[in-house]
Amino acid sequence: MFGFLKQLFSGSETVPVDNSPTVEPVHYNGYLIFVMPTEEAGQYRVAGLIEKPVEGDEDAKNLTHSFIRSDLCMSKQQAEQITLQKCKLFIDQIGDDMFK
Repeated sequence: MFGFLKQLFSGSETVPVDNSPTVEPVHYNGYLIFVMPTEEAGQYRVAGLIEKPVEGDEDAKNLTHSFIRSDLCMSKQQAEQITLQKCKLFIDQIGDDMFK
């Protein structure tokens, strides 16, 4: 637990100023899926970001929905696969309502 608090309050990790993800998105039904599992104690937590580009206004920011699940995986590859599957299912079930 103290390791988590130390990571939370330490300033050692740099965050992009515009908070844009640094991974290549997967295009799915008009959405962009950014698969970004996080490492925790040697395991990987399912996490990511779903974006939908706003059409018609190039200056408008994309609609975004970020998430962190409780699922933990032994490998990063497995976490990436599960993240992508869950994102696609979430998009199919919820659609644009995720941005409300």
